[in-house]
Amino acid sequence: MRCSLLCTVMKGQIMSDTPSTLPLNPHTQVGPTLVGIGAQKCASTFIHTALGAHPDAAVSDPKELDFFSAYFDRGYQWYRSHFAHGADKPVRFEASPSYFYDPRCPERLNAFDPSIKVICLLRDPVARAYSNHLHEVIKGHIPPLPFCDAVADNPAYLEQGLYSRHLGRWLAAVGPDRVLVMLAEEISADPVSAAQQVYRFAGLDDDHTSPVLHERRNESDRARLPALRKVLRAGGDHLRKAGLEDTLARLKTTGPVSAILRANSQNMREVVPPLSDTDITNLRAYFAEDLRQLPALLRRDSLPWDSWVAVHANDT
Repeated sequence: MRCSLLCTVMKGQIMSDTPSTLPLNPHTQVGPTLVGIGAQKCASTFIHTALGAHPDAAVSDPKELDFFSAYFDRGYQWYRSHFAHGADKPVRFEASPSYFYDPRCPERLNAFDPSIKVICLLRDPVARAYSNHLHEVIKGHIPPLPFCDAVADNPAYLEQGLYSRHLGRWLAAVGPDRVLVMLAEEISADPVSAAQQVYRFAGLDDDHTSPVLHERRNESDRARLPALRKVLRAGGDHLRKAGLEDTLARLKTTGPVSAILRANSQNMREVVPPLSDTDITNLRAYFAEDLRQLPALLRRDSLPWDSWVAVHANDT
């Protein structure tokens, strides 16, 4: 009763205040207009980079805010604060792969702003599961175990690949008109066209192009000298914040810088054993039913994935 009375009094006081007595900074009142929901290891870094290179878009720093999944208790204002630097931009973007498979996220996003558009990225679920494993090894969360040993301890490798289940939840919550689904394999095959598709969906000029669209990103590697990579990335972040993304992209291709980057990179596919034939068979069997449902959900006749081809061949 006391709390209810206090809330009523406070609401009345706020409603009676004039703007001059209750100042609000408009730069802290903006949120994203576009959100990438994953899935993990499906080219979300490329989309983040492509939008970050567009003059009429702003991206969050860091890329993954995980607000609607892990940090919802921090409140709307905390979330909006990550877009204050782009308050004057018509498009503001963040990408958090954890949103894709967390069942709470679609309704939380709708409650925050029902006009936000959503980009969903998918990839052959078998390849994605293995890449997820490499990612966890790179992060130091697990040792470089064979996949079959690691998956027994991390069911998220499988859970995140149930695309029909998770995408169906998102489509039901926000509607198909607000969702753009892209395939990582098609992005890799034609990154410029993929960026243009994103720009059109976001309402941006799709004539913009940039050298960054041709860079390979988030490859499954780790630094031989982590301190060196940290220094190089700090320098890169400084150039990006100065609006010199294109200059940075060209700098990376110069002989000395390119040589340093290559020398400091260790390909994790040479460290972690590849998927065995048994692993691939088991994974395809696990994802089979979900894969059967996915083309209809995406309004496609087929999918450019070995896993889908194998399942489809078994069904015909």
